[in-house]
Amino acid sequence: MYDTIFSKSFNFNIFNFKKYKYTDNRHGVSAHFFAYMISGHCRISTGDKTVSIKEGDIFYIPNGCKYQSYWYGEPEIKFISLGFRFLPNFEKKNYSVQVLPYNEEAVKLFYGLFENKVLESRDVGVFYTLVGMLLPAMTGQMFCRTKELVELTKRYLTEHPFAEVSELAKNCAVSESALYSAFQKSSDVTLNALRNQIIIEKAKMLLITTNMSVEEISRQLRFSSCSYFRKVFKKYLNATPSEIRKRNRI
Repeated sequence: MYDTIFSKSFNFNIFNFKKYKYTDNRHGVSAHFFAYMISGHCRISTGDKTVSIKEGDIFYIPNGCKYQSYWYGEPEIKFISLGFRFLPNFEKKNYSVQVLPYNEEAVKLFYGLFENKVLESRDVGVFYTLVGMLLPAMTGQMFCRTKELVELTKRYLTEHPFAEVSELAKNCAVSESALYSAFQKSSDVTLNALRNQIIIEKAKMLLITTNMSVEEISRQLRFSSCSYFRKVFKKYLNATPSEIRKRNRI
């Protein structure tokens, strides 16, 4: 295993905040996380549910999860975070944000892992021993392959909105026809509509956070004309670019 791949596959840290902290991860996180709340408490909201975490809790956040978190502490918030890319999911289940039953042996492993300044191979062995302790207590649902393909494509398009369908299919390790079929079966939008939604959201952010003109944004986002950009923008957001800029300008 290359050192760079090895080091980027794991991210073990301890975080310490004073009184209050808000994090916006609505773009989706790029790793799985197990964490242990040393002090303070928090709420993690994923849109369809909110999970409350208190001092002494062990909790899990899945790769790709889009959420907002609200952290509180008197006088501080402190937790150990173990980020990692590969979850040995042999039961083929989907896991959501959740609090796990307290496990004293697991907590000892949490403390031992973040204390090491340099990640070594033996630490990975200890970490997956910890995962082996925690996984049996997690609740999840069986994978739906078509839904998984849709979610993989959504995440990839968010980072690469102009990717060709062949590239999207390759990222999912399926054929183009299989990818189109997955959207027909498991999504309320077509693949092309999803791409447009993502691009229009990027346009909205550019309108709010920059001084770029509508024409410049239209060109940057590869629309054939500014008038067509305005038409698509109005269709998806039910407002013109000027109206969005006026309402939301920071």
